[in-house]
Amino acid sequence: MTKLAKEFSLSDVALHKICRKYHIPTPPVGYWAKKAHGKPVKLAPLPTDKASGASDAVLVIHEGAGTSESEAMSEARAQALNGLAERSSSEHQPVSPIITRTIEKLGKARPDRLGLVNVSGGRLITAAMRPDSAERARKVLEALDAAAQAAGFSLGYEGDRAAWRARGEHVGFEIAEVADRYEHTPTEAELKAVAKWEAEEEARFKRYGYRSGYGRPQIPEWEQRFEGRLAVRLEEVRIRTENQYWGPTIPRTFTDTKTRDLLNMIPRIMSTIAAIGVAKRENREADERRRIADEQAAIRRAEQERRARVERQRTDLLERLLDDHGKLVRLEAFVAAFRAPTPDPSEFPHTARFRLWLEERLARLRASLASGAVEDRLSRSSLFEEDLLGRE
Repeated sequence: MTKLAKEFSLSDVALHKICRKYHIPTPPVGYWAKKAHGKPVKLAPLPTDKASGASDAVLVIHEGAGTSESEAMSEARAQALNGLAERSSSEHQPVSPIITRTIEKLGKARPDRLGLVNVSGGRLITAAMRPDSAERARKVLEALDAAAQAAGFSLGYEGDRAAWRARGEHVGFEIAEVADRYEHTPTEAELKAVAKWEAEEEARFKRYGYRSGYGRPQIPEWEQRFEGRLAVRLEEVRIRTENQYWGPTIPRTFTDTKTRDLLNMIPRIMSTIAAIGVAKRENREADERRRIADEQAAIRRAEQERRARVERQRTDLLERLLDDHGKLVRLEAFVAAFRAPTPDPSEFPHTARFRLWLEERLARLRASLASGAVEDRLSRSSLFEEDLLGRE
């Protein structure tokens, strides 16, 4: 599995996941060791296709494709590769003026402290490399442009930068020279600087009796050298869903290696551009679905809060009505008990006036709980309006 995974630019874990998904048996290491030495091994049968019942189904694994990619992304990769396979090698494609202007700009740029010339913005291809690598970069870019046209893509602009137009989306990219790391050999100047510092430290110790240890010149353990290795980096895009915003990144960097030339990776680059184009569209659609779901959830929360608020207000109003009704019941019972026997007003003037006040209060309380009065209170509260009830 480890050797086979490298052929598809996958990890053995990713290849195992694909095999488990399609129920493809993965024999252990001992199986292959026995097979290599000619010993008999038990061959596990392949699963049958549920739709057709056949046991000889074809599974296409696109180089560089991850297990989290959608079917639309895999289909886009396949279509891009089919377009490359159908193109004629004798067809001559005109060089894009964007590539021409980018290479011309590289030739006029001044090297930075690392010896690299840089181009960015200005509706050009973002690039950074040594001047000696510009010619090879031109060949790589022209080969990419020709392959893109065969795959159905085009080189255009997104804002002030050059980008591939694929699947209705812009896919940004850059080409750069990458450094190789070597163990650093101290230079004579670095060794002299360290020796001078040590001598000053020793003199300070002899004079003052202490060493500061501050300011020792640092000699790096490693150094970077630019030796012509180029890399194409595509725009970083993560695969998002409604439930997962920060998903896995689509592999996007393609670099010269000791065993593989960047020009030989062009089919893989084209298929990745196609997958990124689809992923950007699917991400936007997933974001829109997530936005709509969030809006609907916010509406539901607001409605629940509204219902709870109205219910609290209705309960408060009911409590006030019940309180008034309780007062009415007690007052009626009290007035009925207080009416007999009837005292002489001339003998009990205060009691007579109190009785009159009780009768008036009882009448007012009865009036406040009459149907018309209750209707008026409910109307003023606006808690039982028709449109409010209709939303329940």
